[in-house]
Parts: sequence; structure tokens; C-alpha cells
Amino acid sequence: MLISVIATNAIAQNVSSENVDKEIFCQVIDLSDKLPVVFATVSIKDKNNGVIADADGYFRLPYKYKTQNDVLIISSIGYESKTIEANSLLDNGPNVIYLKPKIEALSAVTITTKKGQTKKEYENVREIVGKAISKMRANFPTKPHSYIGYYRDYQLLQNKYFNLNEGIIEVFDEGFHTNKMLFKNNQSSLYKFKQNSKFPKDTLLTQEYDNQKYKYIKDATISSIGGNELSILTVHNAIRNYEYHSFSFVHTLKEDFLNNHEFRIAQKLYLDDTLLYEIKFFAIEDVTGVKNTADGTIYIAADNYAIHKLECFGYKVGDPDPFFSVKIEYKPKGDRMYLNYISFNNKFKVKSRDDFQIDDVSFDQGENAFFVRFNNTVDKRTIANSKNFRFIYKRKKLKVNSVTLEDSKTVKISLINGAIPSGSPITEESMKDLTYKIKKVTDITGRGLNKKTFIRVNQFRELFVQEVFQNKTLPDNLYFVNKSEKLSESLINKDKLKNISDYWVNSPLKATKN
Repeated sequence: MLISVIATNAIAQNVSSENVDKEIFCQVIDLSDKLPVVFATVSIKDKNNGVIADADGYFRLPYKYKTQNDVLIISSIGYESKTIEANSLLDNGPNVIYLKPKIEALSAVTITTKKGQTKKEYENVREIVGKAISKMRANFPTKPHSYIGYYRDYQLLQNKYFNLNEGIIEVFDEGFHTNKMLFKNNQSSLYKFKQNSKFPKDTLLTQEYDNQKYKYIKDATISSIGGNELSILTVHNAIRNYEYHSFSFVHTLKEDFLNNHEFRIAQKLYLDDTLLYEIKFFAIEDVTGVKNTADGTIYIAADNYAIHKLECFGYKVGDPDPFFSVKIEYKPKGDRMYLNYISFNNKFKVKSRDDFQIDDVSFDQGENAFFVRFNNTVDKRTIANSKNFRFIYKRKKLKVNSVTLEDSKTVKISLINGAIPSGSPITEESMKDLTYKIKKVTDITGRGLNKKTFIRVNQFRELFVQEVFQNKTLPDNLYFVNKSEKLSESLINKDKLKNISDYWVNSPLKATKN
């Protein structure tokens, strides 16, 4: 049965009009609580490709799938899958697609808590996790394969995306029995890659870690293996690297995961007809120390103990926001599990080496206004109060009529008529008689005017798989990513992917998050 969707124009004004005729915009929402379904899977029926919705449930769909009368299958762990005809989607969306939760009641005997639990109950959940780890090679591919997906990295600061790099990449993997980072046939190739010019840039946020003074992660480090953002992301895939160290406090999944955590079954839920255990885990203090805590969730199939999803969060004690998070999902294809997506976020601190400053102040007689040029993009919200702009000319305070943003770095301060005496016009020569004071204005990263500040920033690296190729070996006609260089310096395999239109860049629909 085909299900219709509901369209709303609630955020249509945030969608770029130039893309409306090329892409359709959608959002996946939980029917019960009306919250976004994070990283929902969108598959094209009877085809192998698709896309993953973002953390706000949004996704872009190339318009060709509507004209081809294709059918979409929307799925996510814990929900009933939904089938939708692409030609029912509205061009001027976003189209809101609701998923209905599918959860099974959990019997009391399977709940394990640290207090009052029986030995049998405690061993039950650990036995499930133990079997999942012992069956890794039975459930995951040990033969060469590849997957093509949408890759991106960016910083998130004050709910704004900065320095969004994105592209289409193919990852080649010889199988789970090989070292993902070091084995020679485990490579990646870029088909598209660039920085998205529609999102703000700030070089302060992209400077190299010095781990001491200007850019650092407090009480933590990021592995430098590989030397680029993709390699850092790969290292943090604890499922793929289950025999190798991944991140604190999972460490090596095969050897350490059971010993480092306490477990309890939270609920049973479904992915289509597959019953999954949702198991919460909590790192023990002997592993985290007294300053840190860590927890997460692992989703394990009840029939074959395949790991479908792993989410981990690390916290500083007393801070509700994690200083790192890892979200990994695998999806069944045939009798094996293949990567569906991975998202890695870490929080860092950065100190401005160059203050937020005024570059130039000028006066336009015709406009009867001052123009103040700053060295970085101004936060429009901080110029609303005209009292924060004070100009004194020949010992007389000039009355301000309005303050507006002329462009991203220039503020226009319009004076009231007659503020400047007709007999004493402001000229280039008389500007020496002008003094001014501007306060409480910040740039879009939150830096105060003429102040050196520390900023807490979230760094994201993400890969969303769009198509999996089983039994595909490493080709000899592609450029491969140099693991010791930045992705921006890698060679692009232009025109090497004949059906590249089947894979699309799923850029965030808005420059800011809700």
C-alpha cells in the first residue's frame, strides 16, 4: 500500500529557490512525538541506491526520481517502514514524512539493573553482547566490497554550520579480517569534493591542533593516524575495527567492550520484521576515571546477534553536552551487514589569534551615514541596539536614527537629519575630529570586539552510504586518497563514474540547525 505524505511550507523560505526545479526537499518525523527521525534511510525501490536523512531528518531527492515515477522506501530502527511514490511529493516542500514507531513490550525478566538484579538476569544481557562480538566475521563481510556515499565534514558553532566540505566518495574494503587503515587494498576514491560556498567560512576553526594554546581538546586527543578527516572518521568505527583500538572507552571492541561496561536491555524494537534488542551500556569508573563518564546504546538482532547500530557518548563530569559522540549503523544486504552511515563528533576549544576588529570607518554625505567595516562576518543580532554605537564629532554627540547591516562585514549607522551642522560637514580632512565607541558587537562565531576569546566548537565528520557493491575488488584505474594528506589535496576522479547522477550531495537544507 502506498502512503501519501503531508507537505508544509513551515521552513520553505530556508530552502534555496534555485534548487527547487532540481531537487525535492523532505523531512522524516516521528509520528508519536513529532521529533525528527535522525539518519533515517531512504531507498529507491528496485534499485540499489538511496540516501540517509541528516540529524534533523531532512534529505534532498533529485527531481529525476519523481519524473521516473520511482518509489521510495523510508526506514529506521524502531519504526514501521513506509513506501511512498516519488511523484506524490510536492516540488515546493519540504514534504513531511511520518514514521510510526514499532516497539515490542519488554518483559520484566529481561531487564537488568545494577540494583536488585539476579545473576541470571545480569548474565543474560552480557551473553547477548558477547555472542554479537563472537559472531562478527559471520555477520559482517570478509570478502572485498565497496560502497559509494556522501561524505562531509564541518564545524557547528552556535547552531550554525561552518566550513562545510562535502563530496561523493567510494570506499574499497577487503573485508573485516583485514586492518582497515593499514592493509594496502583498503583505499578510497573521490568523485566529487569541494567546500560549499553557501555556508560561512572561518579559517580560525580549521587551523591545525596544537593541543596546547590555540586549538585543543581538553583532557583528550584525536588520533592522527592517516592525517585527514576521512581517516579520523574511519579510525572511530569501532565495529569495522573491532579487533583494533578505536576510541575511549570502548577501546578494542573484541577485547575490552564487555569488561569496560555495565549493560541493561532497554527495550525490544523492530527494523521491518527483524526483532532487535536495544541495550544501554555504561562505562565503569575504573575505565573512565573520576573526571569522565561514558554511555551509549547497542542494537543487536535477536535471531543472528548481528550488530545493527552502535552509539557512544563521552562526557566530562557535570557537563551534559558530550565532548565526543560516535554513531554507527550497519544494514543487512544478503547474509551480511554493510555500513549504512557513521557520524563522529568531537568538541574542541579554539582561541582567536586575530581579534575581531574594525578595519575602516567612513562617512557618506549623501547617505548621511557612517559605514563601519569589520574584519569578519558580523552577527546581525548584536547590532540591533543603536545605543551601542556612539559617534562624537567636534565634541558633539551625533544622534543615530538606525543601524543596519549593509553587507556581511559592514554596518551602516544612519544619522537623524540635521545631526551634523550644515556649516561643519564631515570631510576626509575633518574625520580627525571624529571619535567613536562601539560595544557589544560580536562576529558570527561569538568573538567580542577587540577581545581574545576561547570558543567551544563541535567538529563533525560523517559518511552516509548510498550504494553497496558486494564482491567488488580494488580497481586499477582510479586515483586513491592519500591517507597522509588533507582531502582537499586529493586528486578527483573526474568522469570516472559513469552513473554519477545516481549519487547526490545531500547538503544541509539550512545554514543553521533548529
